[in-house]
Amino acid sequence: MIKTFLFDLDGTLIQTTEIIIDTFKITFEKFFPQLKLSESEYSNMLGQTLWKTFEFYADETTNIDEIVQHYRMLSNQKIEEGLHAYPGAVEMLQYLKRKGCKVGVVTSKMRKIATYHLELTGLLPYIDHIIGYEDVTLHKPSPEPILKALTEMNARAKTTVYVGDHENDIIAAKKAGVFACAVTYSARLEEMLSYQPEYVIDELENIKDFI
Repeated sequence: MIKTFLFDLDGTLIQTTEIIIDTFKITFEKFFPQLKLSESEYSNMLGQTLWKTFEFYADETTNIDEIVQHYRMLSNQKIEEGLHAYPGAVEMLQYLKRKGCKVGVVTSKMRKIATYHLELTGLLPYIDHIIGYEDVTLHKPSPEPILKALTEMNARAKTTVYVGDHENDIIAAKKAGVFACAVTYSARLEEMLSYQPEYVIDELENIKDFI
């Protein structure tokens, strides 16, 4: 029986995938105009920290902090225009809480930003714990964020599932010894399935079947 449910945030609980990719495209056009990236390369950025993403394309003259600041400004504008949870997210989280389950979010976002986005989408009241960017040294696909969540939530790996939309989520879950669950509405479904997650769901309501 699964007793602890850990979730990625962007593209899993909240509908930020299009916002993130559009913001990356605008940012890259401004700071890396010579690059012509594929849709797959843009979708792969969904599973990285901002610094890791921009550092990959930067040279010694690049001011990464400036690029991150510009990205966040654009992203915040788009988010304030309208951010929504995925269908069924609130109902699913309410169900988990009624059943006495522990619920956490493990994300590469700064914890303050993640908390705000959960508040905007009405999900925050159902989240017991958040592990954000600043809480760990290594980030997904490292298992460190999930392992830290297990420790701080006093949860056991063998009764925990991590739900995500990127192959880095699946890799991190398996390294941490928890069950891995992929969502089919991901832009990286084929890549996730190649790592053989234990569970695959079409919508968040399917999470109820885990109990």
